Parts: sequence; structure tokens; C-alpha cells
Amino acid sequence: MAQYIIPKLLYVCLYGVLGSAIPYLSLFYADVLHLPSKQIGIILAIAPFVQSIACPFWTMQVDKRPYFHGVLMAILMFIGGISVIGLMFIPIFLPNGTPPAVLTLTVFLAVTFAFFGQPVTVLVDSAVLKILGDYGIYYGDQRLWGSVSNGVCILLVGYFIKLFGINYAFYVFGISVFGFIVISLCTKIAPDNGAQGEREPLLITQNIRRLSSTTSSHANTLLLDSDHNLLNLQRTVTSLAARDVQDEANALLDQVDGLPSLGLTLSHIPTIDTSLAAFANIADDEEDLGPSLRNTIFKSTKVWTFLLMALLFGVFYSMIAQFLFLFLSQDLKLDASVIGWTGPLGGITEVLTFYVSRILLKKYNIQNLVTCAHLTIIIRNLVYKTLIPNQPSTLIIALLLQLLNGFSYAMIWSTCVSEVDQMFPANQRAIAQGILAALFSGLGFGLGCILGGFAYDHYGAQTLFNVSISVALISLVVFWIGRLTRT
Repeated sequence: MAQYIIPKLLYVCLYGVLGSAIPYLSLFYADVLHLPSKQIGIILAIAPFVQSIACPFWTMQVDKRPYFHGVLMAILMFIGGISVIGLMFIPIFLPNGTPPAVLTLTVFLAVTFAFFGQPVTVLVDSAVLKILGDYGIYYGDQRLWGSVSNGVCILLVGYFIKLFGINYAFYVFGISVFGFIVISLCTKIAPDNGAQGEREPLLITQNIRRLSSTTSSHANTLLLDSDHNLLNLQRTVTSLAARDVQDEANALLDQVDGLPSLGLTLSHIPTIDTSLAAFANIADDEEDLGPSLRNTIFKSTKVWTFLLMALLFGVFYSMIAQFLFLFLSQDLKLDASVIGWTGPLGGITEVLTFYVSRILLKKYNIQNLVTCAHLTIIIRNLVYKTLIPNQPSTLIIALLLQLLNGFSYAMIWSTCVSEVDQMFPANQRAIAQGILAALFSGLGFGLGCILGGFAYDHYGAQTLFNVSISVALISLVVFWIGRLTRT
């Protein structure tokens, strides 16, 4: 909706931050700080490891103190922004610094950004969901602005780096941080929307309202309109609000005959960071939810092999994704202006795949889609292995391969989210998606960074791709074992 300006600006500025210096840090670490790839892998692994703790921690703070939401986002972004900008000054303060000193300071700044800056993503999702309130179904329309901002920023920063040097990535980063802080301070979250009068929800039948499945076990519950306590709780607790939007979007998509709007489609697929927010409320239901959740996972080979596949997919995917810019720059000799095109190209196919994901899920079974996502990465890696530096065709092929990257990521995440909803009972779905996100993007990405850095540093790009392919094949075998096993 056009009147929701603050949510759109939050996403534009946030992904201006995430799409400026952050994607190019591997180049900065290698070319400016002269760190070896194995150390770069360790540094890059910090963010995915830490976010699994930081996202639910800071989500819990804003859910408890909604009036402090905008200010906290500004404070966290300020601290995180200073930590990233501080990287630019390491060569100045330590011009002749020893490698251990440079590594120690870099790790400290990376941890600081991972704990304070990275979780701002989930806080923005939380703020937008709460601002939208009953109109949370428009969440995808707001999020789309972030996808556009991310692709444009990666592209523009690539050109700036080629023309003026890599420090200009930090300048764009600083401008985006400042813009985000200003917008955050203008963001107000009402602690109780009920005080402002109830608006009619989008999904209502006579005097009965459907509330979403949540970690609080209020799965698909029908409540009378007079019972506002749970509804108000749902609007102020991030994981409940996110789950409600997902369920509501699914219900509306079921009623659409033709092609749905892009925003509606994005609303039914939660982000990884928002999925992690479910852990913020796990203490409230640990006694009741814990035993049943463990039974669901470990008593079914189909379930635990599926989750193991998600972990392994995160490993082999991140091995290439996190070192792609280094490979394109050092091995294929592509300049930053060309590398910058990977942002919009990957983003376009990612968004388009999310858009058609529901149609694909109806037309093909889970086995076909998961296998397709694996084979896409394997084929991409095999083609990367054949590319020769300084060849005209290398530039075109390398960029076209990025289209496969966006497709495979969106395909596996949307498929996994849908399958988790099928595997777990309604009261476990939110926390199950949190576990999925922690395995895929947290533990999986972190291990992939470390493994990829070691392989790239000691054995080169060919071995990096070979190891990624090997893990992908193991992941696919694990998945099919779960599918073919009856128990």
C-alpha cells in the first residue's frame, strides 16, 4: 500500500547497508589486509554462527519493549556500522602490523557487526509486520523494495570500486547506515494497537477470526471477536506475527485462480532471519514443546534426513557463494564492475523463483524440486571449473551462472519451508522453521565458510568446487535415503 513509506524506506536503507561493503569484504580482506583464504573463511563464518543467537536475542528485546524498537534498531546499526567502517582504518592504524594483530582486530570487528549489525535485518522485518498490523498481508510488497535495493547497490558499488578503489564501498555503506538510522528514529511501534481501535482483518467470516499457528500452540484456532488478548499478543510478538502473515498469504493464494501478485507470493515465504526469531519465545513452551518436537524429528528417518540435507546444502552452497567474488577476481581476472552484476542477476532469478515456487510445489513433488536444486549447484560448479581467465566468453558465462545461483537458493528455501509445514504439526511449525534456518543458514553457512576457505587456500579453486560437488552429492544421497526409508 502506498501509504506505508517507512517500511519501504527501512528496507531500501537496510539493503543499501547489506549490499554495499558487506558483499565485497572478502576482496578487502584479501587485497587490502592480505589475509589468506583460510582466515577469510573463519571471519566470514562468524556472522552465520552468531546470527542464530543474536537474532532471537534482539527480537526478544523489541517484543518486550515495542516503544524502544526504532531506537534500538538505530543503536544496533550505529554499533554495527562503526565496526565495519573500522575495517577500513586497519591499514592506517596498523601500517606495519603483524598478521596476528590484523587478524585479531578484524575478528573483533566482525564479531561486533555479527552481534549488533546483522540482527537488524530481523528487527526490520519485525517492525514492518507490527506497523502493518491487520494488513500484514502486504509485507511482501514492502520486502520487495529491499531486494531491488540490494541488487542495485551491489552493482553500483562494483563500478565505484573499479573507478575509485574499494574504500568507496565503505563510503556508500556509511551513507546507507546514516540513512537507516534516521529512518529508524522515525519508526514508532505502538505497544498496543488495540487502544487505537480494531480494524477489520483481511480474513474474517462473520464474527469469527482465524489466528495463525504459533509456537504458543494456538494452531489454526478460531476465536470470537471479543477475545482480543491473543490477537494483540500476535501483533507484538514477531514470530507470531510472521507466522500469521504466512498462513494468511497461503490462504489467499489458495483462492487465487490466475497468477497472484508478487508481493503476496513473497509474503508466504518467511526470511531466514525471521524464522530464527521463533527461538525468542522457545522458553515459554520448552516444557510442553520440547519432548514432542524431539519425537517428531528423531523418530522419523524422513524428518531428520531432511534436516541433515538442509544443513549439508548450506555447507556446499556457502562454500561457493562466500568465495565467489574472490574466485571471479583472483582466478578469472574479472574487475569489480563486472562482479557487481552478480547482485541484480542473482536477485532477479531469486525473486522470480520465489514467485513461481508455489506453482512448482503443486506441479512437482518434493523429490524432484530438491534434486533439481542440488543438480543446479553441481552443474554450476562444473561449468565454473572449465572457465579460462581473460577469455571473452568467460565474462558472459560467469554472469549467466549467477542466474542459477539465485534459482537454486530460492528453490531450496521455499521447498524446505513448505516441507517443514507438512512434516511438523501446527504447534511446532514456527520453531521447526527456526531449526531449519539455524541448520541451513547458521551452522551450514558457517561450516561452509570454514571448509571453503581451507580448500581454497591450500588447494585452489578447482578443489574448492570439487569439495562443494562432493558435499552436494552426499546431501542428495542423505535426502533420498530418507525418502526411500519407510520409517
